[in-house]
Amino acid sequence: MDLNNVLSTIIIVAFVVTVVLAVGSYMLYKLRERRRPRTAFDPSKENIFFERFFPRPASREGSEPL
Repeated sequence: MDLNNVLSTIIIVAFVVTVVLAVGSYMLYKLRERRRPRTAFDPSKENIFFERFFPRPASREGSEPL
């Protein structure tokens, strides 16, 4: 076998292995997503990252020290 045939074989095998791994990982991802339980979280009503800040009303005599 000459060098061109060896390199061509390596490239073809690498391509086929890459495609097989991509398809396999996508199928496993879909299986995992199907198994994941659905949450009752509604992002329009709840915020999981921040808590709403309500400032105190300012006093009429000036600001109070912290």
